[in-house]
This record gives sequence, C-alpha cells and structure tokens, in this order.
Amino acid sequence: MHDRAAAVGDHAGQHLAVQAHRRQQACVEVSEPVGVKLADMDASGIDLAVLSHGLPGPHVLGGAEADGWAARINDELAVTIAAHPGRFACWASLGFGDPGRTTAEADRCLDELGLAGFQVWSNIAGRPLDDPGVLPVLQHLADRGAAIHLHPAPPPGQQAIGPATMLGFAFPADTSLAVLRLAGAGLFDRNPVIIAAHLGEVLPWLRERIGLWDHALPPLPGQPPLAQPAGEYLDRLYVDTVGYGLAPLEYCYAQLGAGRLLFGSDHPYGAPSVPGQLVDRLPCTSAERHQILAGNARRLLRLDTAVAEHA
Repeated sequence: MHDRAAAVGDHAGQHLAVQAHRRQQACVEVSEPVGVKLADMDASGIDLAVLSHGLPGPHVLGGAEADGWAARINDELAVTIAAHPGRFACWASLGFGDPGRTTAEADRCLDELGLAGFQVWSNIAGRPLDDPGVLPVLQHLADRGAAIHLHPAPPPGQQAIGPATMLGFAFPADTSLAVLRLAGAGLFDRNPVIIAAHLGEVLPWLRERIGLWDHALPPLPGQPPLAQPAGEYLDRLYVDTVGYGLAPLEYCYAQLGAGRLLFGSDHPYGAPSVPGQLVDRLPCTSAERHQILAGNARRLLRLDTAVAEHA
C-alpha cells in the first residue's frame, strides 16, 4: 500500500483523500448517508474526503435565494466536517446572486467554517465566468489564495442533447472555454489556484494551437492588456486525473508535470476505479507519484491540519 491522496472530480461529494500510511482514493458521493460514505471510504482506504454539493449548484436559483441556499449548504458541510474529525474537508458552494454577498460568504467559508476551497461551475446559469457579476468574486478568491475546483456545467442552449454528447464533449468544451475566458480576463495574473476537472478537459491537447493564435492575431478591442499571451497561462493550471485511458494521463503528465496533477476518481460516476489504476501505471518516479496522490492536494487545499487530526 502506498500513500494515496485524491483530488477531486465533481458533483455532490467530491473527495480528496489524504493521509500518510494508507492507500487513498478520491470519491464523489451523490446523496449517500454519511455512514455509507464512510464505509465506502474505509473499504477503499480513503482517510479524508473533500465533499461538495453536486450539479446543479445553488446559483441556478438566482438572486437572494441562490445566496441563501449556498450559505445553508456550506453550513451543512461544516457540520459534517465537525461530526467526523479528520475524515472530511469540503468545497464550498457560492450563489453568485449578489457579488457583495457572495464575496462575504466566501470569506465566511474560509475564516469561520474552515472549508478547503470552492466548487465553481463552468458557467453560472448561462453567465460566463468573466461576467461582471462573477469575475470580481473569482478575483477575490484568487487574492485569498483559495483553491477553485472548476467543473463543467451544461453549456447554454445545449440542454436537449444526449448524455453521451453532453458529458463526453459539451462538458469538456465548456470547462475549457471557461478557463480561457478567465485567462483573457487577466485572472491568471493574480496567480489563482484553479484545478480544472477531467485532465483539464481539452486544454492540454490544444495548447499549441491556442498559443499560435495568441501570437498571430491582436486582442479584441476592449480586452485588458495581459502580462503574457493567454495560452501561456495554461502552464499555471492544475488538473485532476479523472480520465479513462493511460495515453491521455501520460500526455498531461508530459505537458504539465507531476506538480500540476491531483488524483481524482469521479466516483461514483463513469468507471471510478480506472483513474487510480492509471495513476499506478503512470511511468513516473515514486516521488512524483506521491505528489500526484497526496502532496499536491495537501499543499493546495491546506489539508495537513485535517490529516494530522486523523493520524
């Protein structure tokens, strides 16, 4: 058994497992009772799981109702953490109903509830992440050094397509576009901690194409000046390892390096045992495998305190 941590993938109950002496693996729950979740974690050698609310997030409610439900969700997550010391951390939800109230809730999650970071969807009920009502909140999270797990949501106008097309193509496209819009809006100049789901979706495979057109064409009128071309900001992106083939994982490892990969399983969706098996087969050093399975998660989500409690 080797040290395994896991960085998150998606939906209600994403988990990051982290500890020093047992095999660990990321999990995602839908609506399981906590006892069932803990039993599943123990059976899989998971010591600490990072939970989150699932799709759709509270932002779909809009306005004050969205902000109110986000706070209720975060309170419930904090209660779960407190009831099971050392077993859970949590991604907080944000309502994006009012930017000021959302920012205040983000501070409460970090300063009072002690949540690990934030689950942010690739669009906010159809609004892009560089929308004036969304971007200031993300800028605040970046300035606080808070981790953001960026997960796909159904793109606007595409809700009627089949599940294979939605999950297999539309989700990756929308998340990738969200990252590039944030890069174009200058968010990466603030050195945010952004963990893009599912091996960074399509971005690692299109880095060269994005970089070429960054240099070949001038920016659109009204866009803010950037410290570097938007495509070069992809070197600052973190990704989880949720994927279902060894070749894509090896490609991301070669493109981004072990320091940018966080183990995830997408449990209980897809084939949750496969991502862990692929990390075990990845041709990397033992130190790099430890980074992927545990070290990066501990560092970015500041999990050492929770791990110590459970040791």
